[in-house]
Amino acid sequence: MRKLVYTLAACSVLMTAGALAQQQSYQHFKPKPSENLAQALANIDEYNAKLKSLTEGEMTAQDLAKVHEITYTLEVALARLSKELDVAANSLEQVHLGSEAMNQARVKGFAKDYLRTLDTITSAKKN
Repeated sequence: MRKLVYTLAACSVLMTAGALAQQQSYQHFKPKPSENLAQALANIDEYNAKLKSLTEGEMTAQDLAKVHEITYTLEVALARLSKELDVAANSLEQVHLGSEAMNQARVKGFAKDYLRTLDTITSAKKN
């Protein structure tokens, strides 16, 4: 029994070391920046098309490497989009609270911010 435990532990260590070595063999790439919402949406559109093209059929090792590279830009773009949507959600909540308080200035100010963000998103989808 003790021998079995040692054998399983050794196998576990070897498998973990192999997985770590495989992870370290990937090259990291510099993502295309998404400094604002419009840039993030353009990057998502461009890089989603690339990802779709690469993943539609059988994939070679080169295709997988290209997918790996593409994900860096998509991750940065999605992070920007997420941040912008968080701000929009907060603005909409302020519109909601302002309307409950019958505060016209608060509603108008935050509605403007909310609509600017959502207009950018919905107009990008139409193009």
